[in-house]
Amino acid sequence: MLPDNINTHSKGLFNTEAIYDFLHEARFIILLYIIGDFLTTFHALSNGYGFEENGILSGLMETHGIWSLLIVKIMILAVIYWNYCSTKASVHSYARKLWNLSRTGVSIFGLVLVINNLMVITVRSSLFECLGFF
Repeated sequence: MLPDNINTHSKGLFNTEAIYDFLHEARFIILLYIIGDFLTTFHALSNGYGFEENGILSGLMETHGIWSLLIVKIMILAVIYWNYCSTKASVHSYARKLWNLSRTGVSIFGLVLVINNLMVITVRSSLFECLGFF
C-alpha cells in the first residue's frame, strides 16, 4: 500500500522517507527484476550457457560490458520510482490500483526472467523455447 503520510509534492522526489517506503514497496521488483535477473544473466553469459536474446541489450553489453545491464536496470528502477511518486501524489482514485498493478506486473516479469535464465543454466533451454515461442 502507498503510505498516506508522504507528500511528494512538498518534499520532492528525493525525500528520504519516500525513498525508504518505495524500497519497501518495490522489494520484489528489486529482488526479482533487478538482482535476480542480473545475477542469473551474469552467470549464464559468463559461463557460456546462453546469449542475450534482447538485441538492444546484447549490443549494449557487447560494447560496454555486462555491467551495462545493471545500469539499465537501475535506470528502469528510477522510472519506476518516478511512477511511484506520481501515483502517490495523484488525487485520482485509481492511482493506488495503478501502482499495485505496475508493481505486480514488473515483479512477475522479473520472476519469468529469472525462471527463464535458470532454465538456460540448468537444462540449456529457455522457458520460451519450451513453450514454443521460439
